[in-house]
Order: sequence, then structure tokens, then C-alpha cells
Amino acid sequence: MRAIRVGLLLPFLGLWQSDSQLFSQSNASIAAEDTSRKNPFPPRTFSKPVPFQPGEKLVFRVHYGWLTAGEATFEIYPKIYIVRGLPAYIFRGSGKTATAFEWFYKVRDYMDSYVDTAQMRSLLYYRWVNEGDFHFVDTVYFDYAKKEIRGRKGSFGMDTWIMDMLGAFYYARRLDIRNMPDGTVVDIPVFLDDKVYPLGMKVLGRETIKTDLGRFRCIKIAPIVVADRVFRGQEEMIMWVTDDENLIPLKITSPLIVGSVSATLRSYEGLKYPLSAKL
Repeated sequence: MRAIRVGLLLPFLGLWQSDSQLFSQSNASIAAEDTSRKNPFPPRTFSKPVPFQPGEKLVFRVHYGWLTAGEATFEIYPKIYIVRGLPAYIFRGSGKTATAFEWFYKVRDYMDSYVDTAQMRSLLYYRWVNEGDFHFVDTVYFDYAKKEIRGRKGSFGMDTWIMDMLGAFYYARRLDIRNMPDGTVVDIPVFLDDKVYPLGMKVLGRETIKTDLGRFRCIKIAPIVVADRVFRGQEEMIMWVTDDENLIPLKITSPLIVGSVSATLRSYEGLKYPLSAKL
């Protein structure tokens, strides 16, 4: 469950790598297959425009109480790429623990998620994980023609839409959250660590919050997570996203067995729309 709690809270904590390093690792495999254009599931359609664009960057301060534990980043690569024959976004989640916390638990993770622009389908993702004494690299392919997901431990069947963890975050932003009634629950199955998890989100309502960036009108959401020895339950993680066209998260908080952890937006750039939720 270690990767679940890190990935769900912020699918980012990690170390940067250059574009040339990333594509040298994955291009051969990407070019070798083009099965994603065959789609056995009904096409996905969306009722609102895409709320993000290439070049968007969100930087968060991760903290336990008043102590800064690290920095985390959600970023969209600056252009659209052709991945397995399809135009695709490349999303990156990365970050690292603060120096003062590294004696206790050092984290250097990142994830790159390749998602097609038309239907927000996960095509593949790459993860580089370095958490304390836990290390691994993983590349996962979503093959829609064969209805299977291929990862480092073999192949896994999929009988419905399944997202990768980081892609699920951007997929949720594409939904028409602003017009969903309070109490609406959206299921978003996610594949992570060789297993499909029945995750999702629940719309809780509207709330105005104050952050270091100012006061904002927000939609309050509870990501539905898997309870484990660190997170207490399914709906105790809370996320506040801007109540405007961008739907960017301003704050994420979750109680732990001891204390609580939060992530607060510190800076942003490359937003597609004006940040009209700011009061």
C-alpha cells in the first residue's frame, strides 16, 4: 500500500529527468505497437471544453502542520506528442521531500502519464520510485484491442475503462464537475502496482477558502481512496478545486494515523483560463 498512499495523496513526489532521457527509454516500445487506435469500448465524450493546456504547471507545498515536508509538481509537457499513433498529452507528476525530512524518509519519485487528447484514455505510463529503501521502475501499456494492461508483472485484463493514477487526475478535471449535484459520486477505476483499484470521487459542495495565494471560491471534493494502515478511510481525504473553468486543486488534506498531511498550491503558470474563482 506504500505506493497507493503516496500516489493518491499526490501522484508526484519525484526527481526530474530530461526529455531526451525519457524518450530514449520508451520510444522503441511506443513505436512498436499501435493497437490503441482499435477501441472495443464505447467512445468517451465530454460536455465541456478541455480545462487545461500544454505548458500548465502547478507547484505545491507539502506540509505536516506548519512544517514543510516537500514540494510537488503537476505539469503538462509543452506540446502534443504522437504516442502509439495518437495525439497525446504527457502529464508529469514529480517532487521530493524537504532536506529536513530526508533523515526520516527520503522520497524521489516521478510519473509520466501518456493520455490521448480525444478520449482521455491512458496509453501508457512510466514510474520511477525511490522511497526510503523502496526502489523500482515501471512501464505499463494499455492495449485496447486486446483489452489488457501490460506491466512489469505480466498482463491483466480490463473489461471497462481504467486510468493510470496521474491520468485519472486530469480525466477528473475534464468532467463537468461544476454542474454535478452535491453528493454525486464518480467511479474512476485506476491501475497501479499491478492491480485495479475501485477509486473515484464524491462532490461535497461549495466552500470559500483562504490560502497564501488569496481567497477562492471552491468545489469541495472527497477522493475515494483505499483505506490502509496510514489513511483512515475512504472519504477522509479532501480536495478543494477552483470553482471556475480551470478546476485546479488549491488544497488537499488527509488525516493520518498520527496527525495530518496537506498540500497547498504555491504557484501556477500556463493556465488555459483566467483564475476567476479568486475573490
